[in-house]
Amino acid sequence: MKLHHYILTVILLLSAFTKVHSQSANDHIFPASAVAKPYIDFDSKGFMVNGKRTFIVSAGLEYARIPHELWYDRLLKIKRAGFNCIEIYTIWNFHEEHEGKFNFTGDHDLGKFLDIVKDLGMYAIVRVGPYYCAEWDNGGYPIWLKFKKGLHVREDNKPFEKYVDHFFDHLLPVVFQRQINKGGAVILVQLENEHPSGWGTIMPDGYFKHLQSKALQMGMQVPYFFSGLHHASDPAGDDKLDDDKRPNPWFSTEFWAVWYSQYGAKPGDAGLYDRRTWKIIAHGGNGYNYYMAHGGSNFGYTNNDEDAASYDYGTAIGQAGDLRPIYYTFKRAAWFSRSFQEVLENSGSVSTAYKDIVADTALKISARTSPAGDLIFLDNPGAFKVSASLNIKGAEDLLAGKTINVQSKEIYPLVHNYKLNDDVMLDWAFTRVFGIVKQANTTTIIVDAEPGDPLLLRFNTKDKALSKPTTVKVGNNDVLIDEKMPVAADAPVEFTFTSGSQTIRVLAMNRTLTDKTWIIETEGKNYITTGLNYVGDASVKNGQFKITAETPLSSNAAQKAILYTDNKEIDFNIDAKKGSQQQTINLSNWQYKNAAVGAASNVNTSTWLKSKAPQPMGADGDITADAWYRTTLDIPSNGKYTLQVKGGGRGQAFIDGKPAAKWKLNDNELSLDLKQGKHTLAVFAAHDGRDKLAAYLGPIDEVDSKGLFGNALIKKGGPFITELENWYVTKAAKKEDVKQGPPAFDASAYKKYKIGADVFNLKEGYAWFHTTIPQQQAGTSKITILFKSVDENATVFINGKQVAHHDGWNQPFEVNITDAEALRRPIDLSVFIENYSNEGGIDQPVKINAIGDATAVTGWQLKGGPGDAQAVQGWAKLDVAKQTNSVPAFYRTTFSVPQLPGSTFIWRFDPVGLGHGSVWVNGHNLGRYPEKLDIKSLYIPECWLKSGINQLVVYDEDGSSINKTRIVAEEAAGRLINKISIPLN
Repeated sequence: MKLHHYILTVILLLSAFTKVHSQSANDHIFPASAVAKPYIDFDSKGFMVNGKRTFIVSAGLEYARIPHELWYDRLLKIKRAGFNCIEIYTIWNFHEEHEGKFNFTGDHDLGKFLDIVKDLGMYAIVRVGPYYCAEWDNGGYPIWLKFKKGLHVREDNKPFEKYVDHFFDHLLPVVFQRQINKGGAVILVQLENEHPSGWGTIMPDGYFKHLQSKALQMGMQVPYFFSGLHHASDPAGDDKLDDDKRPNPWFSTEFWAVWYSQYGAKPGDAGLYDRRTWKIIAHGGNGYNYYMAHGGSNFGYTNNDEDAASYDYGTAIGQAGDLRPIYYTFKRAAWFSRSFQEVLENSGSVSTAYKDIVADTALKISARTSPAGDLIFLDNPGAFKVSASLNIKGAEDLLAGKTINVQSKEIYPLVHNYKLNDDVMLDWAFTRVFGIVKQANTTTIIVDAEPGDPLLLRFNTKDKALSKPTTVKVGNNDVLIDEKMPVAADAPVEFTFTSGSQTIRVLAMNRTLTDKTWIIETEGKNYITTGLNYVGDASVKNGQFKITAETPLSSNAAQKAILYTDNKEIDFNIDAKKGSQQQTINLSNWQYKNAAVGAASNVNTSTWLKSKAPQPMGADGDITADAWYRTTLDIPSNGKYTLQVKGGGRGQAFIDGKPAAKWKLNDNELSLDLKQGKHTLAVFAAHDGRDKLAAYLGPIDEVDSKGLFGNALIKKGGPFITELENWYVTKAAKKEDVKQGPPAFDASAYKKYKIGADVFNLKEGYAWFHTTIPQQQAGTSKITILFKSVDENATVFINGKQVAHHDGWNQPFEVNITDAEALRRPIDLSVFIENYSNEGGIDQPVKINAIGDATAVTGWQLKGGPGDAQAVQGWAKLDVAKQTNSVPAFYRTTFSVPQLPGSTFIWRFDPVGLGHGSVWVNGHNLGRYPEKLDIKSLYIPECWLKSGINQLVVYDEDGSSINKTRIVAEEAAGRLINKISIPLN
C-alpha cells in the first residue's frame, strides 16, 4: 500500500512522481530574468554560467544536519571531489521552531553557509519549500501549524499561504541577496518539493501561482522550477535524454545515491552508482545532483519516524566526514564531465554514426557531438570484461593490433577532435581521460589505465611540436603517444611536448593513483597533487605551497607524493606516524535525576496547558518528543475500567503517582484496575519522530498527531476495540459498479485478502472488500468502525446499504452503526475501493469500537518536554548496581577523550541497554536513540568535544539501566592530519 513508513514504498512513490511529473509531463525550468541572464542562462542543450557552458555536478547535503563549525570541512571535501555545486533545503521548522521567532544564527545561519559555498568557488541550488520531505520531522512543517484553524497545507488555502509568506519574508532575502548576479552562489531556486500535481513549470492552481508571485515580488531573478526534476535512483534509465521539444537542459535534482536506511559503504555501491552516473553523461544529460552526497545527523528532535539520529545515507562522505569508496567514483565522473562540459552542454546524439566502431555486440555505443568535439562511449552492461577491437575510419593505423578493455558495467569514454588550445587539438584519446587541467601555458591531461592497457592518444598541432621523451612520436603536425601502461606504476608516467607557446603534459596513472590525485585551485592557479589520500586546505604563501593532508587512521603508511605546477614537478613525502585510537571510554560515577515529576501528586501545574479534552503534543508550543498529561478520574466502584482516547506514540500511565501500565497510544485505549474514589491519572507520552507527510495535501491538524487528543471516555469493562479479520476481495470492472451495491458474498467468488496487500498490481482499478462484524453483546447501542487508511477512495456499505464515502489515502475516518436491529446479529461490511495510482487496497487494519455510551473524562492538563537536561540542581549519586527505575530518568556523568596532536578522533555514544531517549554532550543534543540503522551508536561531532572534561547527559524515557553505556571509537572514520609546506622555487 502507500505506506510511506516503509522504504520500498517511498521509492515506488517518488519514482511515480518522477515518471508522471518530471519526464513524461514537464521538467521545464522558468528562465532567468533579463538582469540575471548574463550570469545564469540555459538553452535546450545546456546551462551557461557567467557566459560559459557549464556542466552542473551537484552534491546534496543539508546545513541543518551539520554543525556550523564543520560546514567548511564538508563543503571542501565536496569541492575536492570535483563538484561545482551544492543543493540544499531551507527547512521551515529549523528556522521557525516557534511561531514568529526566526533563527538564522549559528547552526541556522543560512547566509554564512551560502557565503562559504561562494568562497569555495561553487554554486548553490536552493530548495526553499515550504514543504521538504527529507526524512525530517513533520516534513519540515513547524508543529505550531497543526493548531491553526482552517489551515490546509500545499493547497490554495489563505491561512497556509499567510504563514508561508511570513516565513518567506525572512528566508527569501537571505537567499536572493546571494543570487549569482548579485555576487553570490545561488544559480537555481526550487519552489515547493515533490508536490503530487505541480512539477517543472506546471502551476495547477492558485497555490503555485501564489508561490511564484511571492518569490518574484521578493526579488527572485535566477531560473526556478517547482517540485523537482527527474527524481530516481537511476534517473537516466536506458534511453537517450535528448528532447528537441524541451526548452531547457536535462537535470536531475534528486539522483538517489544509496538510501537513508543504510550506514556506511556496502560492496557494490560504488560500481552501481558509478554506472548510473555515466549513463547521464553518455546519454545527453546536462547535470545531476546526488541526494545525498553527505547525509549528516538528525540533531535534537528533527528525525522523522523512519530514522533516528543518523542520516548517514551510506553515501560518499560519511556522517563523521570520512570518505567512502563511492566518493572516488563520484570524483571520477565529476572531473570528466567538467573537463568536457563544452561538449556535454552543447551536444546532440550521433550514436548511429558510431554504431559500427565495434563488432562485439556485447558493447553498446552512445555518442555526443558538438562544435567543441565528440565523445563516444563504449558501454559494457554485461557481467564480464570485454576486450574489443575498434574500427574507426582515419584511425586504422593507430588501432591496428590493439584492443580496448571495457570492464563489466563500465561506460568507457573515447575523445575525438577536442580543442585543447589554439595550437593543439586532441584528435583521439583511446585511453580513459580522468580530467583536463589548465595550468598557465600548460594543459595537463590526466588519464588512467591498468597494467598492459594501451596508452594511446593522438594530437594535431598547428606547427611541428617539440618533445624530450622519445616515447612521444612527433610528426609534422601531429603527436602520438603509443605505449603500454607499465606494471609498476606507483607514480604517474609522464609524456610532454610543446607546440608554439603551449605545453601539453599527459600524466598516465592507474585507478588507485587517480583516486589519490587532487586538482587544487588557489590564488588563481591550478595545481595537481598525486599520492595523497586527501588534500584539504591549500594556499601559496612566501613561495611555499601549503597543504593539509588527511590520512585514515587505518592506513597510516608513509606516502610518496608529487606536486605538479605549470612548469615543475616536485617530489615530497609524508612520513608514517602512530595513529591508533583507544577503542572504548568506560563511563562511571553516574548521577541520577527523576524525570517522572509530572506524575507526582504534588506537582505544580500552574503553567501547564489546560483544556476540556487532551490536546496533541505541541499544543503548548513544545517541540520535543516528550510530554506529560494529567487529569482526575472519579471511579464509582472497584473493577477493571477502560480509558479510550485517540493517541500516537508510546506512553506510560501513572495512578496517584505510581506506575500502572505501559501503553501503545496508537491502540487508543488502556485498561486499568481501579478502586472506588478519585484518582490522579498522569500519562507520559513520547514518540520517535513524526511522519514526513510525503505527497500529503490538506488539513494537518489531526494527521500523525502525537500524545493524547480528542474526546476521552472511560467505562467499566473492556477492552472494547477489536481488529476485524477474515477479509475477502473481488475485482470490479468499473467505477460505476458501486451504484449497484456490493455483490452477494460467496467465498468461491471472493479471494482471501491480507490487509496491506496490493490487489491492483500498481495500476488503476476497482474492487470490493468484504468481512463480517461479529454479533455484539446484548445491550450494545453503538459501534464505530475505525478506518486508519484506505487506498485511495472508499465507499462503505453496511448489510448492502451505503452509509459513507471517503476520498484520500492515509487519512483516518470513522463510520458509526447505531441501528438496534443490525446490532443484534453479525453485520456484513463491504468496502468499494477506487485506486488511481500505484498500490491499492486497505492500507491499515480496520477496527471496531464497541464502547458505546461512556463517561467523558475532562479537565486535562499538558506539559511538553522532558525537563531541563542541563539543570545544575536536583542530581544525586547513582548506585547502578541497585538501579531499579522503570520511569523516565536523567543520567549525568563526565568523561575525557584521549588527544593525539595532528589527528581527528571520531567518538560515538553507545546507548547499549537503554530504551528510548536523547543524549547531550556539552549541552549539544546528539539526537534520538535507538538508531534504526546497522550502527547503534550516536556520532559526537568533534567540534562539540573539549580537551579535558566533557559533560554527558542522557534522558532515557524507559528509565533503563545506564551501566552498560560507553563512548566508543569509530576508528574507520578517524583521520591523521599533516600540514605540509613545499618550496615552489
